Amino acid sequence: MSNLAYARPEAPAPNQRPHIEIVATRAQRRTRPRAVYAVVTIGSLFLIFAAQLVLSIVVSQGAYQIDDLQSQQKALLRTQGALDEQFNLLSSTQHLAQNAATLGMVPNGSPRFLNLATGAVVGAPGTIDPTGCGGNCGLVANSLLTGVPLATQVAPKAQTTPQISAAGNAAPPATGNTALPATVDTLPAPVTH
Repeated sequence: MSNLAYARPEAPAPNQRPHIEIVATRAQRRTRPRAVYAVVTIGSLFLIFAAQLVLSIVVSQGAYQIDDLQSQQKALLRTQGALDEQFNLLSSTQHLAQNAATLGMVPNGSPRFLNLATGAVVGAPGTIDPTGCGGNCGLVANSLLTGVPLATQVAPKAQTTPQISAAGNAAPPATGNTALPATVDTLPAPVTH
């Protein structure tokens, strides 16, 4: 066998540790995280939290607006219901019959017709209701109609008298259309009483 000399390694001193240092290469030094990346990361987290806060504020503001609009809708629906109820009351047949009697209309059991060729009314005339109840005197009064005013007699239209010009001719009324005659309402109307 060969004669080999063995060297004993020197033992370190009992209170000293061996100093070992790992040296980084340039590529490793370049890839180290820097403070800029940490600042960007923390800043982006704060931006995300701020955006979430703003979005939650906007959503809650929208919820309050929706609640306000829903309460307005409820109020409008109540108003519509009240107006529908009032319309149904005023359009009831009993109220319409009383209004017709107040205006002088007469309920008629036998039909009457208007002959357009001659302008004559064909049929037996009805009688005027002296009580003014429109033929509904035997019915039970509608308690909802108490205090509701009835229609009053409508005043006839004021007849416009044509103005006389200096030449003595009657000038047509100032309607902007001189081709129309002075009286336009010439259709025959049936006699109501």
